[in-house]
Amino acid sequence: MTRLSAGALVWAGFDGPAVPGPLLDAIERGRIGGLLLFAYRGNIRSREQVRGMLREAVAAATRGGLPPVPVGVDQEGGSVVRIGYGAIFPSAMAIAATGEPKNAERAARAVALGLRADGVAMNYAPVCDVNVDPHNPVIGTRSFGDDASTVARYCASWVTGSEGAGVATSPKHFPGHGATSQDTHHTTVDVTADRAMLERRELVPFRAAIAAGASSVMTAHVRYPALDDESIATLSPRILGDLLRGELGFTGLTITDSLDMSGVTQVETPEHLAARAVNAGIDATMFTTGLEKQLDASEQLALGVKPATLGAAIIRAAAFRDRFGIDVPDGPFDDGPGRALAAEIAAASITHAGPPLPAFGGPIRIVIFVPQRRSPVEELAQLESHFEHALRERLGPKLAFSAGGEAPKGDGPLVVCTSSAFFDPPQAERARALLAGGGVLCALRSPYDATLLPNVPALLTYGDVPASLIALADVLSGRARPPGVLPVRL
Repeated sequence: MTRLSAGALVWAGFDGPAVPGPLLDAIERGRIGGLLLFAYRGNIRSREQVRGMLREAVAAATRGGLPPVPVGVDQEGGSVVRIGYGAIFPSAMAIAATGEPKNAERAARAVALGLRADGVAMNYAPVCDVNVDPHNPVIGTRSFGDDASTVARYCASWVTGSEGAGVATSPKHFPGHGATSQDTHHTTVDVTADRAMLERRELVPFRAAIAAGASSVMTAHVRYPALDDESIATLSPRILGDLLRGELGFTGLTITDSLDMSGVTQVETPEHLAARAVNAGIDATMFTTGLEKQLDASEQLALGVKPATLGAAIIRAAAFRDRFGIDVPDGPFDDGPGRALAAEIAAASITHAGPPLPAFGGPIRIVIFVPQRRSPVEELAQLESHFEHALRERLGPKLAFSAGGEAPKGDGPLVVCTSSAFFDPPQAERARALLAGGGVLCALRSPYDATLLPNVPALLTYGDVPASLIALADVLSGRARPPGVLPVRL
């Protein structure tokens, strides 16, 4: 097994399309143990660029006599997609709406093959959170649903598909971020459920994912008073040691969510953060920004972690790196099968809720609310043009389309497409006014938009990736029926 130092427990993000020279030097000296890629930070522009960038990181590790550093991304599908030039899959909730857990395995395998083609062998997925709070601002459609046993089946299937294709999974956000109405990117969060409820709900998907062979687990910056009334999960020996290692029997790599998030920086100072996390049971500390902070973390761990604890973490980090620190392939990769599978899953996910739908195929009027704000976890460019293009291809002159929030003139039923109006009172009010005389609601993001107008028929897509919008266009043009099943209660 590779011998590593404390720096092996530090994972680093960076800006730009190439790994900065000082970070390459740190990789060579063993002071950085993993890399994090983000589209919004300019890391990801094309397959050729990503491969070239990661080859430099491999070369730096080789110069230091070390195996390649593992590279991780959040490639969940739906709103959380870092690499946008390959096959883009619908959200977890859309996959669950197909009613077939095998689709999670198929999607995960396709995603993993695409990642490995670029030299990436760690995916921070699946989301094991059970989205029981409709007002949850950061999980939502990233979850497979609001029923613990159903979420567990889909999470286990995702783990099987990804790990079987050679890409590590990282079930998150342990022990569960689904019962919150606040976002740990912005503030500290508590889940006040008692221990019995946590056992019946939050822990069920994580148990299933671990049993399916998950190689790592990502922690939540959330406090669970029933488990530890003092520390958030990321910093809790009770949660990481007694619960995760002890009761759940997990032996793989534990990794933090970003240690730059307010959910953790509000409870611990940067100079103590890495050491406190590793002393609590973490094996990989994720710092998404700041080379100086990342290198300081390496020193902090060497000086501030109990020797036995540090040694055990390094052993787990070394085993993980030996398995998932990979060379960058040279050959071409065909995204075609993945794109076809994404389209198949999207078509199976479109869900009808509420009263009967009108007949489609004739003239139709469509108004779309363009998202004004996007979540901190999503990076895809605005995709509304994909929807209009797909509709015009199918309907031609029978389509009257508006993206300005006003009903277009013309004939046929009025279809109002909302973008998380459940979280946007002005948008919700406008949608109600437009549909006061009847029509169809299309919830392009949050399925809970359908609760705003329960007497109006609704179509749910669980996200606005291109495959989901094209599948919706097929329904609105009369080419297809919506076969999906609700993965949440409305």
